[in-house]
Amino acid sequence: MSKNSRKIVKRKIVSSIQFLDEDLWSTITQNENIYLSYSYLSALEDTIKEEIDFYYSISFDDQNNPVLAASFQVVHFSDKKKRKNSFHNTYCLIKNKILSFNILVCGNVFSDGENGFLFTDSVSKKEAIIELSIITEEIKAISKKNKKKLPVVLFKEFWAKEDTYTKSFKKQSFREFMIDVNMVLPIHESWNNLDDYLFSLKTKYRTRAKSVYKKSKELVFRNLNKEEIEEYNSEIKTLFNNVVDNATFSLVALNSMAFVKFKEALNEQFIFKAAFLEDKMVGFCTSFFHNNILEANYVGIDYELNHDKSIYQRLLYEYVETALELNAKELQLGRTSELIKSAIGAVPENMKLYAKHRSTIPNLLLKPAFHFISPSKFELRQPFKTEYAL
Repeated sequence: MSKNSRKIVKRKIVSSIQFLDEDLWSTITQNENIYLSYSYLSALEDTIKEEIDFYYSISFDDQNNPVLAASFQVVHFSDKKKRKNSFHNTYCLIKNKILSFNILVCGNVFSDGENGFLFTDSVSKKEAIIELSIITEEIKAISKKNKKKLPVVLFKEFWAKEDTYTKSFKKQSFREFMIDVNMVLPIHESWNNLDDYLFSLKTKYRTRAKSVYKKSKELVFRNLNKEEIEEYNSEIKTLFNNVVDNATFSLVALNSMAFVKFKEALNEQFIFKAAFLEDKMVGFCTSFFHNNILEANYVGIDYELNHDKSIYQRLLYEYVETALELNAKELQLGRTSELIKSAIGAVPENMKLYAKHRSTIPNLLLKPAFHFISPSKFELRQPFKTEYAL
């Protein structure tokens, strides 16, 4: 039991954040995590509630104090890709439902990191996981009454270096899965501007960066406000869909109007930078700034111009510039494109999730179903001079 621990005796589960009192929710979240803030969750839900189901819970101790808050999303997974593995293909034929199912996710499918729950100091990690397991069972029962079964529960996703939940999850019959790394660039204390950052690079990588800036010199970058994001929504949607359609995997795609909602709800904490070639938007990058960390989120790219104008690579350097402008201590560049991100100095941070199927045998076979999230192999670049090496 944790210090000053009080027993959790009840919980409130709702299907919309609007059904919860904002002050009550914020009592627990304390603005510690932007993805669990009432304003962010309201904006996200308002944008995509027609495509996925949301659930939220607040748990109370025996003194009626709120002690744990959690956010859940219901998404559908369907693995339609043909695989060379004969066992996998046979398994798909015999147990097709296993690889086409609804998933109850504690966390956020639109972001990376530990964005599913928060609890007060009066609750231990062990107690929190037990309570969350109870909550998932209650949500499954609610969803079943609404004719939607939730055979798989997933908690996403945790920094592997902070291995604080594994034992508790395993005691609740969850399996652990390592997933693609999050590429992270710690901001060196000597970097006050872009020139400082470029100076810290080895000649090869500094030359490469300057080449990117030279190829993209015609691009004009602008920070867009809410009205401008709304004005350019058609262009943003096209550029965003280019990237979504090019992605190897996505549980669900975000609606481009979410960017308008995020800007409206979060103001300066949500950053939307757009790249223009003359008067045409040819790319954009979005990010969230909280707890002195800049988290890269979504990009949009005109692939017809990407090679000649180095749009994607320039967007990555724009993230670096933004982090420096905000005096961030860290830039999180997320998953995928690990090689190119390591070339600008980002290093891989291992991440994992926990999943459980309602049945014992399928629970043992979750690994092939989650094969798509296995860590990718890549050659890590070492772009910094020795004195700046991470």
